[in-house]
Amino acid sequence: MSQGEPLTLYTYAGVNEARGDRWAYTGVPNFFFCDEGGAREALRELRGDIESDPDDTWTPMQLEKIETVPLSRESILALLNDGIGAVVNQYEIIDILD
Repeated sequence: MSQGEPLTLYTYAGVNEARGDRWAYTGVPNFFFCDEGGAREALRELRGDIESDPDDTWTPMQLEKIETVPLSRESILALLNDGIGAVVNQYEIIDILD
């Protein structure tokens, strides 16, 4: 199978500077989006849901841009067997919602 193109995806996560491996499995699923606007809207909805619950408190979340390695049979197998971290080439925090 030939190499495909890298993908640009967006996600969000809690701000946690002590976290060693950003892509380690924590038991909380990651949600990924095709564009920044979709990820930002989902994060705003999450914030609204949390803030509407008097027993819950919003904590800062970061919006992230991810670039994957070029897609290939090997990279898809790595994704399935090892998780998303296996195909992340680079990522950056593009915003923090306090």
